[in-house]
Amino acid sequence: MEKNNKSLTVAYSFVQASFWMDLCIALSFASVYLLGLGDSNSALGLIIAAGNLIGAMIGPGLSSMIDRKEDVTAARVMPYVLAARFVMLAVLIFFPGSKVMTSVGFTLYIAFSMSVNSLNLKLYVDAAHNGLIVDYGKARGMGSLAYVIISSLLGFLITATSIRVIPWAGIAVGIIQIVSFAAFARGASSGSKYNAGEQKTGDSLALFARKNKRFCVLLAGTVLIFFSHNTVCNFLINVTNNIGGGTDEMGLLNGFMAAVEIPVMLTFTRFFGKRDAGKLLRFAFLMFTLKAAAIAAAGSMPAMAAAFVLQAPSFAIYTAAIVPYIENTIPHEDSAKAQSLAFTMTTFSSVLAGTVSGMLYDNISVTATLWIAAIVCAAGTIISISGTER
Repeated sequence: MEKNNKSLTVAYSFVQASFWMDLCIALSFASVYLLGLGDSNSALGLIIAAGNLIGAMIGPGLSSMIDRKEDVTAARVMPYVLAARFVMLAVLIFFPGSKVMTSVGFTLYIAFSMSVNSLNLKLYVDAAHNGLIVDYGKARGMGSLAYVIISSLLGFLITATSIRVIPWAGIAVGIIQIVSFAAFARGASSGSKYNAGEQKTGDSLALFARKNKRFCVLLAGTVLIFFSHNTVCNFLINVTNNIGGGTDEMGLLNGFMAAVEIPVMLTFTRFFGKRDAGKLLRFAFLMFTLKAAAIAAAGSMPAMAAAFVLQAPSFAIYTAAIVPYIENTIPHEDSAKAQSLAFTMTTFSSVLAGTVSGMLYDNISVTATLWIAAIVCAAGTIISISGTER
């Protein structure tokens, strides 16, 4: 496809920034909000698991429909998903005293927030396929920067006010999402050279899995890798308390973890864009295991911060490399499914972490739970490496 000289990197950066701010609220501060309302770690885990599971069905389902139906696009579906997300936040705001409404509202808030990324990835893939310039690494790096900002800011706001500020923060971020999406969609529409008549329809999910068995092995391994990652991130308040910290420290630690990703993502295209994406993924998988072991061994805030530095060669490289890896190994007509499935595997891992790790945190020590997660991560690394194209 001929390149268009129009760049949508700035517009897509806002799309990524608003999504990751929202995900920070929905997942990283779920523990603060729900535990603050009196839920147990097990109940928190079930809500996170259910939200991720529903999101894991919505995202690939929408992506499969987009691949198979020419008249259904990510741009047309996005407003409905964002609207549903706003409704769930309204439930949290107007029914704060109802455990049932809060549980249902937060579960579906997580689900709709997660599914937005499948559509965001399709917007990027289509723009790149249509000849438009979008530097995914830079845009994703801005997503991490926004994550740092919202994590640090929200931690202080909660300490200064109360946990009730969390759904209101979600409303504010949602407005940014709407504006960002509209700007990107308008730019992509006006700058596209793509001929819709040339579009091919993709396979069903079942047929796609049969045709891409090795890719599915890679995906299976990432479920285990991100089980370990989410055992830390989704229960970060527990991890922070275990080393003597509190909500302020959790917000700073969460922000620091995202901050170390930024240099890698912003410079990924420049320094790694021409390298073999498969080799980069294999390196990242190994770094995930090293990071998991370092986190389990950390006994203080400085040691934990040092362990979180490994977020750069693990999560940051994986996140920046998986998108071009899929672009290079999967046909465009199946791109929405493939990109969505890669993200959805991290979602399934949250389901596992929510159910299994929640119970582990309630029944054994935090340190023991983190070592179990590190062992699972090592198994996932072996499986993922075996499924990566060489």
